[in-house]
Amino acid sequence: MMPEQDKSSSKEYWRQRLLAMNRAARRRDLALHLGTPQPAGDDTQLLTIAELQAIKRVEGGQANKIFHQAADHFLRARVEPAQAILTTWMNGAKVELNGDKIPFNQVVSLCQDSHESEDRNQLTREVRALCRFLTPFNQATWQTMLECLQDDLAYQDYISFCEEKRSCSLLQAAAAARSFLAQTRETYQRLLPPLLREITGLSMAKASRFDGIYLMGLRYLDHLFPQDFAIDDLLDFLHKVGHTLVKDQSRLIIHEHESPASHPYCVPVAIPDEIHIIVGPIRGWLDLEGLCHELGHALSFLYSDPARPAEELDFSLAAGGTAESFAFLLQKMALDEGFLREVMALDAASAALVAATHRLKWLTLARRYGAKLVLEVENFQQGRLSEGEEHYAATMAQETGFTYGPETYLFDLMPDFYSFDYFQAFLTAAALEDILQEKFGPGWFQSRAAASCLQNWWHQGLGLDLFSKAKGTQQELLKIFIKDYKVA
Repeated sequence: MMPEQDKSSSKEYWRQRLLAMNRAARRRDLALHLGTPQPAGDDTQLLTIAELQAIKRVEGGQANKIFHQAADHFLRARVEPAQAILTTWMNGAKVELNGDKIPFNQVVSLCQDSHESEDRNQLTREVRALCRFLTPFNQATWQTMLECLQDDLAYQDYISFCEEKRSCSLLQAAAAARSFLAQTRETYQRLLPPLLREITGLSMAKASRFDGIYLMGLRYLDHLFPQDFAIDDLLDFLHKVGHTLVKDQSRLIIHEHESPASHPYCVPVAIPDEIHIIVGPIRGWLDLEGLCHELGHALSFLYSDPARPAEELDFSLAAGGTAESFAFLLQKMALDEGFLREVMALDAASAALVAATHRLKWLTLARRYGAKLVLEVENFQQGRLSEGEEHYAATMAQETGFTYGPETYLFDLMPDFYSFDYFQAFLTAAALEDILQEKFGPGWFQSRAAASCLQNWWHQGLGLDLFSKAKGTQQELLKIFIKDYKVA
């Protein structure tokens, strides 16, 4: 057995090496999104199976964040050749709409802006055809990763690997998602069809997933958005209520793109010292939501205690439920009726309309990710990859009401069961908002004391047990979320 001092030194060695690998990977990611040259230097030396086994011995077992951070790097390196082929094909793929060639990666943004249902129908047909062509390349990346898990890392299956990584039961999480879907189904089926018909003229029976994307984009309400509202206005507001680090341009670097197709994105190169946000123009509610979501990530990183070990500060990004909960909290805040009136200066009727529509959007998205979690657990339980396409299409149609093409399954499948993080974050964000309202009132977002409370949570890093902090069992979290929808 390794002497304690040697074991401690070895643990610190791996911690620092993995931190360097994380930062190198994020700098490459940042350069890719900014369209700048890849950074020089090589902190990306590939890990070997022998090294993974050494890390496992240091911790005395597999269920630890250092090992799983190393395993993530190992898997990404093995999948990279197949992923590169898929990325090359996807980057070159285009759909045709009204004589224009649209890059595949801009379809969602275009769909959010497409007011004509026939345009969205055309996009649906084009995307399904492209996905049929691209699916073998996508499947190859998944198959490579699954084979690596079993052959190199000796895991029985993908679910057992992800459960160990998260220290939770995905089967229980899927059961909670089924409960949520059952409790909210009647309310959802009552509220969504009238909005869909009012905005698009379509019945649910004739609506595709792309019609749902348009509905969730809220572009049809952008005429109510204050046209002079800019990024600096939001930063000034957050600074005024006490989140002073949003003005620290040495640590929070915001890159503004002119392209409206730019999706907001947060890159935490070094937590808490170098956080980047990439954002496009703020044209309406969807852009405001995206910016607030990424600021939720950024602030939780900026206020993290640098004295905490990397396992709590950085490595926990592998399971992003805590980070996503804070992101959803600020995103939800931005379209709160009180925020719209008091910060965005909307009149009462406009604020009520935007807020009510967003509440329904929130329920729709929570149900989408709950349904994805259920079907993904079921598909991986049964060992289905591409064979899970029909189950995907049937489950999503049943729970969202929109038609989903089976061909799009693998392009809607997120790694590491991130659907679980999103689903849990919807519930936890609602519970955190409930705590803040109880302590500081409905206008908590303007309270310096509330800002201090948030910063205290953020200071504890991503190792914070936010599920317990939200003071609830899973069923209690479900009740807090659905009380806004008058569900019995």
